[in-house]
Amino acid sequence: MSELKVKFLMGPADCNDRNIPSYSEEFLAGLSKAMGENVVCAEMDEVKEQALPVYFIASGGAEPGFREAYTQTKEPYILLTTPGYNSLAASMEIMGFLQEHGLRGEILHGSVETIAKRLKILKRVAETRERLKHTRLGCFGAPGGLIASDADFEELKRVSGIELVLYDLSELVEEYRKGGYPENAYTDGLKKKGYDVQEIEKALNVYGALKRLISKYDLQGVTVKCFDLLELIHTTGCLALAILNAEGIPAACEGDQKSLVSMAVLQTLTGESGFMANPSCMDPEKGEIIFAHCTLPIDMPDEYSLTTHFESGIGVAVACDLAPQSMTVFKCDDTLKRYYAGRAELLETMHRSDLCRSQMRLKLEDGTGYFSSRPISNHHIICRGGRTGCQ
Repeated sequence: MSELKVKFLMGPADCNDRNIPSYSEEFLAGLSKAMGENVVCAEMDEVKEQALPVYFIASGGAEPGFREAYTQTKEPYILLTTPGYNSLAASMEIMGFLQEHGLRGEILHGSVETIAKRLKILKRVAETRERLKHTRLGCFGAPGGLIASDADFEELKRVSGIELVLYDLSELVEEYRKGGYPENAYTDGLKKKGYDVQEIEKALNVYGALKRLISKYDLQGVTVKCFDLLELIHTTGCLALAILNAEGIPAACEGDQKSLVSMAVLQTLTGESGFMANPSCMDPEKGEIIFAHCTLPIDMPDEYSLTTHFESGIGVAVACDLAPQSMTVFKCDDTLKRYYAGRAELLETMHRSDLCRSQMRLKLEDGTGYFSSRPISNHHIICRGGRTGCQ
């Protein structure tokens, strides 16, 4: 079983009840059961090596010990408390200290079930941040017509460790002309759809080219200025991106850099592939939005069919059918400080002729206010499951 190591802090022994250590052990045993992993006390050297360092404030008088230790870790400071021995009071004193120093912290208090639920989220977010530090994303072509979807490469690297690298689209075109792609369950399934064989081959060769470039440059995700491909190679990137996303490789359309970052964050956090889509129309009174795009991860729909790309009428695009279910809508900017994470219910998928080919009508739990007054540009990312873990 995995372990979460916490730094145990309590007041001086001559000022505290001798039962505090045994009480704390019993508390951690209950929390371990609720967490599904062992929560154990450890030395600071071990605690600070974790993605999420946690301070276990076992009693009143622990404040000086925290002040001596806190510089060894970074914010946010997570303070685990118990219902007894002035643990909560000491944690509030520590929070006051942190606020005076302009630092963020959070007190975990309540039943072990309540604490475990929040601690799991915090731990997953911290582990996601750690994994993202080693993420390298390739941009084949700049956003072009998207005027609010480029990212500040240096700022993104500074705040998150995520590295964005810009490549000329000609490199993808050159690789495409070599031909070839991996045969797998996704390519086999696409070829069995009975669509135009020549068009399928052209589209899958884009997938093969991207796979080779991903391997060549050690990339964990890509975005492609795909509208330029229409003229350069007379096909689209829709199928390539659909397969890559299903394979767990975030892949965004239109050279959109902010959406690529958002897809990488969401996929790392949830393990789910993401559907990058346009909010196509809203009903503010009902809190509903129709999202649509010509590609989505092949592993997402219950069924899918193939058709042409919406704007151009050429190439191969994906149209989807999904049963009603809970979904999450997500978008972040390149500072990772501004983001939207909303739960929604998928009401239906549609096949309107005036929208991009995969269409979802969602009812948003918090309504459409964000989208009408402060959206983070156009495209947003949708994944299965109504999660709060994005927050």
